[in-house]
Parts: sequence; structure tokens; C-alpha cells
Amino acid sequence: MRMFKLTLLLPALISLAFLASCTKVENEPEKGAFSDGVFIVNEGPFQTGTGTITFFKPDSNLIRQDIFESVNGRPLGNIAQSLTILNGNAYIVINNADKVEVVDAKSFKSTGTITALKNPSQFLGISGSKAYVSNWDGTVAVIDLLTNTVSKNIAAGTGPDGMLKSGNYVFVANTGGFGIDSTLAVIDFLTDKIVKTIPVGQAPTGLVSDGNGKIWVLCKGKGFDGWPQQGDTPGKLLRIDPNTLLVDFTYNFTLHDVHPDKLVIDKLKTKVYFLYNYGIYRFNLTGSGSVPEKLVSRAFYSLGYEDKTGYLYAADAKNYVNDGLVLRINAANGLTIDSIPTGIIPRAFAFPE
Repeated sequence: MRMFKLTLLLPALISLAFLASCTKVENEPEKGAFSDGVFIVNEGPFQTGTGTITFFKPDSNLIRQDIFESVNGRPLGNIAQSLTILNGNAYIVINNADKVEVVDAKSFKSTGTITALKNPSQFLGISGSKAYVSNWDGTVAVIDLLTNTVSKNIAAGTGPDGMLKSGNYVFVANTGGFGIDSTLAVIDFLTDKIVKTIPVGQAPTGLVSDGNGKIWVLCKGKGFDGWPQQGDTPGKLLRIDPNTLLVDFTYNFTLHDVHPDKLVIDKLKTKVYFLYNYGIYRFNLTGSGSVPEKLVSRAFYSLGYEDKTGYLYAADAKNYVNDGLVLRINAANGLTIDSIPTGIIPRAFAFPE
């Protein structure tokens, strides 16, 4: 009788061992698990908790939350700002934690961490071995991508934020960080030297390049939506000739109590979209006498544009405490396609090509 029980028990133990080994393999990140999808950067709770990354695969409607911690077994850090894909890696900028986390873009396994930064905001690839990171302490850090270290710092202005590479130059929007600025720093990335500082509107926040190579700059103006104060200023949309480094067009917004933000450009590089006056606005870059037109009436926190589909990704941070939501919107007609649940305070997007 005892032998009979042992005979029955042995296959069961073998089966359990087999299942345990299968579970272990399934918990490990699969090769290419995060290919062909969209990354949504969630800030996380202000000053507490951690930022997260949401992965969304449009073809299958697959949604995976907090993929950094699920793969690496540790939190991302506070506050997540941006994610940039370069040379098969994803570079995730974490502001309060003063670091950039480096992961394999397809498996999301950690491959390194860039430190010696101060309130970093944005990452910009310059070459296969070099990148810039803007820091709110007034510098742009030059990153050696072969060692994931800071090789030098460039003094740029107050609160450097968004950056755009054009020709041999990098245009840096000095947004002001915790203060206020109204300039663009132009860096020759071959020498890492500032070649010019261009006066623009207060709090330049968005930079894009159109089909003719002209640089468009969205300036928020002084103030915050919903908190009007004496001395607030309206925003501006400007165009810069990258050859002369001069402003050759300016559109002046009229409202002092709301401020344009989150500039994105379409695939054809003929239209820009931005958040303004509790909605999404569109501006035609090619038409003479163009004025912004309201496409969607709803307050959003951030905005992205996906070339592959022509969809806008508009983030609703809700109450800034609980999980947020991202709407996918047809940029041609403003109609909502669907929605994606996210982590807390969805802020930025990365669309792998």
C-alpha cells in the first residue's frame, strides 16, 4: 500500500516541478516583449511614490502597467519625465531622483543608470555615442553613451527643458524650471559650445521642425492655467530660420489666464497641435494668415502624436492622485477612437518607429 501511494505521488511531484519551472520562465521578460508598441510615461505621485511606464500595443490592444518594476524588481523613481528610444535602448529621465534609467527597449531589462544629474528633464540623442540631457539647474549634460556617464556640462540658461536637433545645432528651450526664462540656447554639438542665445516669449516649452526645416517654438507665457495672477502674460508661437537664427514669424495669443503647452507636429510636418484654453488646438503652418482652431473641447495634461496612425494621444491626469487615462483621437477630425488606462499622471509618450 505504501509503494502504491509513492507510485502515485512521484508523477505528481514531477508535474509540479515542471509547472514551477514553466512559471519561472514566464515571469522573465520575453525577448521582444515590448516591441511594436507605445510607451506612456507616468510621473507618479508628486514628491512621493514612483513614476511608472505603461506599455500599449495598438494591434492587439495589449496594455501592461508599470513594466519597469515588473521586469527589474525595483521602482523607477520619482518623478518620471520622458522616455527616448535610441540605438535599441530606452532612456527614461527621472527628475527628482536625478538620474536616467537605461533599459533594453524590447525587453525593458535594465542595462545601466546615468547619474551626476540635477533635476533632469529631457534626453536627446546626438550620435551613437553621445547624447544631451537638459537639467533644471541651468545646464545641459553631455552624456558618453559608451560608459553612461556625464563627460561635461554646458551652461544653457534658466531651467533648460525641451531640445531639438537641427543641422549642426541643438536648440534648447530655457523654460525657467522653478523660475522664468524667455530664451533659446543654440549649441553647436560638434564643439558643445553655445553659439547664440535667441530671445523668444516667456517660458518656451515646445520645439518642432517643419517640412522646410524651420523651427517652431511654443511659449507658454508667464502664469498657470486656473491660477491667474497680476503680471501674467499671454503665450506666443514663433518660427525661427535655422540658417540666420532669427525669428521670422510670431503669432501672439491674446488670453492672459490660459497658456499654450505641449506642442506636437504631424507626420507631413505641415500642422502643429497643442493644448490651450481647455482643449486641443490645431495650427496650419503652410497657410498665410493662419490662426489656431479648436479641434477638441476638453482639458488635458499632455499631448503626443503618432506618425503611424495619425492619432493624437491626449492624457487626462484626472485628480492627480489616482490612475489616469489617455484618449486616442483622430487628428484629422477630432473624433475619439478609444482610451487607454495608465498610471498616475500620464505625462509623455514614445512611439517606436
